[in-house]
Amino acid sequence: MMVETLAYLHILAIAVLVGKVVFLSFVTAPVLARTLDPDSFAKVVRQLFPQYYALGMVAATIGWATITSIGLLKGFGPIDLISSTLWLGILTIENYCRSPLTPRINALSDRLKEADQRGLNILSVKKDRDDLHRLSVQLNSLVLIIGLCLIGLI
Repeated sequence: MMVETLAYLHILAIAVLVGKVVFLSFVTAPVLARTLDPDSFAKVVRQLFPQYYALGMVAATIGWATITSIGLLKGFGPIDLISSTLWLGILTIENYCRSPLTPRINALSDRLKEADQRGLNILSVKKDRDDLHRLSVQLNSLVLIIGLCLIGLI
């Protein structure tokens, strides 16, 4: 009964992880971008993303703990070890995205907004902000791919 409960929690952690990425990427962000003015969008995103990454960290912690516990109870097989490693990768990515990546993007966005209000054009800051944003999108995509791999390992 213990292994079955852990397996259920493991599947639930995968569902939460994949669900949060899909919902934010394909529903929430596009709707917010279309309906809010840029300042309102920025305010909402700054409140949303720390919670978004925290949810990913919780899912990754539960996923790692459950698959590791299953391995300890049944004996680790290759699937358990691969899954455990993937979960640690997800936890690392989510933690990096939550801090320091998101605060760095926000700081650069603030500098751009201040420069714009003064009539200045800081191309290097815009490039740096855009590069970091691109990295966050790529890491988010990687989390989704790893989550889909975890589904395949069930």
